Amino acid sequence: MRKAVFFLAGAIVLAWLLAPELDACTTFCLKGERRHPVFGRNFDFMAGQGQVHVNLRDQQKKAFNPGAEQPCAWVSRYGSVSFNQNGREFPYDGINEAGLVVAMMMNESASSRYPDPDGRSGLTELQWIQYQLDVSASVADVIASDRVVRVSSASIAPLHFLVADAAGDVAAIEYLDGRTVVHRGNGLPVPALANDPYDVSLEIKRKLDAAGVATASADDRFTQAARLVSAYGKNGGPAVTYAFEVLETVSRGGTQWSIVYDIQNRAVHYRTRGNAAIRRLGLAQFDFSCSDARPFIDIEEAANDAAHFKRSDRESNLRLIDAVWDGVAFLKPLPRELRLAMARHADSVACAKGRQASRSRAGRRPRGRGRQSRRPAAATAPGGRT
Repeated sequence: MRKAVFFLAGAIVLAWLLAPELDACTTFCLKGERRHPVFGRNFDFMAGQGQVHVNLRDQQKKAFNPGAEQPCAWVSRYGSVSFNQNGREFPYDGINEAGLVVAMMMNESASSRYPDPDGRSGLTELQWIQYQLDVSASVADVIASDRVVRVSSASIAPLHFLVADAAGDVAAIEYLDGRTVVHRGNGLPVPALANDPYDVSLEIKRKLDAAGVATASADDRFTQAARLVSAYGKNGGPAVTYAFEVLETVSRGGTQWSIVYDIQNRAVHYRTRGNAAIRRLGLAQFDFSCSDARPFIDIEEAANDAAHFKRSDRESNLRLIDAVWDGVAFLKPLPRELRLAMARHADSVACAKGRQASRSRAGRRPRGRGRQSRRPAAATAPGGRT
């Protein structure tokens, strides 16, 4: 049954490819005041429902994957805040205590393909995001983890990712023709990503710049975002405010969520189509110590502090999945078993042995501002590829 559920998930993703509303997601990272990194992202889709989840540290987790994959288990090192539309453990983006931000977008290239099964453990594309938020402190950590985990080829959804950390390191991570491709440092002259492979977007921008075209076309959000990010130093002003202005400029009408991560201050600012008020959540508000609490709020709530969060469970996960999938024509007919499998996966998460702490005595873990941990988190069956 589990393997059948994943084949059904593939049908969902193939339908995603036909959705024009997914063609306008944009991410970028700019250097704000004192060159502190600020990360912006627009999420475009037919459905705008969602949840904001607080993910705890010291939790034992396992992969939600087909039986053919190598087993994978890990313990979360960092707490995080994430934005989810498929229930807990399946985020679209988020930020962790160390200041790592990970966000996904569709990669529309025909060459977008995940690695074939090998000695490494496989994670679905969305759980890969949660894995990185759980165990990685920096972009370097994310890249190093490719030695032990990969995005499963059973995921099917052709995603690529923009990743940034507190030290200002930024990388675009893609999967082209079964290979992991990383753009970073000199290989990432523009810290932005849209829905084409990075090299394709960069070449389009270069041609437009060489031709002296002052305004990018409506479809070329990468070039537009890149130029606006470059112009920040000239325009000045609060970086978070400017990031929202960039997101508004590159929006093409299908944007459901606009999110700005103030990485230095470990804060997230966001607004939605259903609630245009900008809300702010600081990670310092939350106790990330492992417990049976699974805090979340509905993304439309006017909440700016931890007191508004409530405990998530299988039922709250399922309500979200039902609300999203029932409102999307190509999702609604799919068998209910897939919804139930995703909703109940969070039940498999528990405090690692000996690591549960009461709120009264639990101390906060140092933020680790962008430092690289000594090693990538090991899966239960790590591969030997480097």
